[in-house]
Amino acid sequence: MFGFRAAAGAGSVTKQLCSYLRQEIESGALTPGLQLPPTRRAALDLGIARNIVIEVYEQLTAEGYLTSRAGSGTFVAEGIETRKAMKIDPMPSSASTARSESVPKKPKLIDFDGGLPDLSHFPRRLWSKYVREMTDSAVENIFSYGNIQGLPALREAIADYLYRVKGMACSMDQIVITSGTSEGILLLASTFSDRFHTVYTEEPTIGFVGDIFQRLNYTVHPIEVDHQGMQIQRIEHNFPAGLIVLTPSHQYPTGSILSIQRRQMAIALAEKAGHYIIEDDYDSEFRHKGGPVPPLQLLAPSKVIYAGTFSKTLSPALRIGFLVVPPELIEQVIRTKTELNLTTSGIMQSALARFILDGHFDRHIHKMRAIYKRKRLFIAEQCRRLFGDRVELLGDEAGMHVQLHFKQDAYGPMDWHNMEGLGVRLSSFEDYAVLKGRSPGKVVLGYGNLTEREIAEGLRRIQQFTDSWRRI
Repeated sequence: MFGFRAAAGAGSVTKQLCSYLRQEIESGALTPGLQLPPTRRAALDLGIARNIVIEVYEQLTAEGYLTSRAGSGTFVAEGIETRKAMKIDPMPSSASTARSESVPKKPKLIDFDGGLPDLSHFPRRLWSKYVREMTDSAVENIFSYGNIQGLPALREAIADYLYRVKGMACSMDQIVITSGTSEGILLLASTFSDRFHTVYTEEPTIGFVGDIFQRLNYTVHPIEVDHQGMQIQRIEHNFPAGLIVLTPSHQYPTGSILSIQRRQMAIALAEKAGHYIIEDDYDSEFRHKGGPVPPLQLLAPSKVIYAGTFSKTLSPALRIGFLVVPPELIEQVIRTKTELNLTTSGIMQSALARFILDGHFDRHIHKMRAIYKRKRLFIAEQCRRLFGDRVELLGDEAGMHVQLHFKQDAYGPMDWHNMEGLGVRLSSFEDYAVLKGRSPGKVVLGYGNLTEREIAEGLRRIQQFTDSWRRI
């Protein structure tokens, strides 16, 4: 019937015949109004059981390809937009082969994503062992929605880690588990939406922060950042009370540290004007020079909500972050989380709790700190070799990204999005800025998930691109 032949190993005959008739109708080979053979004759022609043909006709009638008229038969339905069938040449001619070979292959994309850790060093076998053990032997409630605040074992492990490594004395009852920092920001924005209508964000900063608050009808005030972090003095005492979102340990994308003077200024401002501060501490574990920067939360535990994440230290696929909330706010935050039904996988939480308690998290951090330090030194060395003094590396020696400033007396204005044509993806400061045009020549290079060979090749392509913009 209509040239159909079932193929061995290509699925059931029912599925193959359905697919074949759909294609024939969509291509226009079977025209609207055409009557199909009765099921008994079609089955005889095809050498298949009649019930298969009946099932196919019924399926395609349900999908709208066919119509059935009582006493008349089955017909191709009207009103189906046809498309030309693609003609496939099984053996390309020598001319077409020559043309395809003459087209240059697109270079492999090198993505300087600032948010990805080195996934090649994720402890896969160890992690899968913990997940398997949790799945096989843990109590049944880890398969349910679980505690809305988060698994007690994980909250206790995090509280112990924060005190031991960062000096933060907090109760496990102050910790709320989230599915990453973005969910934590959403939760806090929702919690405070009846109380505040204003948020002060760093400028430039990661885009989702402002997006979340704007969706909840906050007025977003971008406050510019320099080499000492957010310019807190720009928030006047008579400005509306609200939330101040800071990355004091390693600002993104500039890489600056909020100075002690500005930390004290931020705390004094929050206490006097009624603000709350959200401290986004996304990668302070990876400081490559000197000791770790103390959390801002230590200066005012009642005014600072601390947000941490395992996306940068382990993997974003875990979807686990956490908040440390002042005791007087915890009930309100949990109530909002319950209303929004925001939960995190109990299996992932259980595995992570064991991973931390058995000491593997500390060992992983220690190993990755050395790896990221080596990569940053490699970038600095390559930049000196390729660009000399025409480019500055800015920001603290920490984390998994650097700021490159292509000096404007050496280069003209560059459209960094054109880099993708050379197989490089990176972000300029403009991509993170609300106030455009204030950071010419500045880009962010994330090196966490790149090898040294990829970094070297990426920088070579950047040199190739920027050379066309050099001032002679």
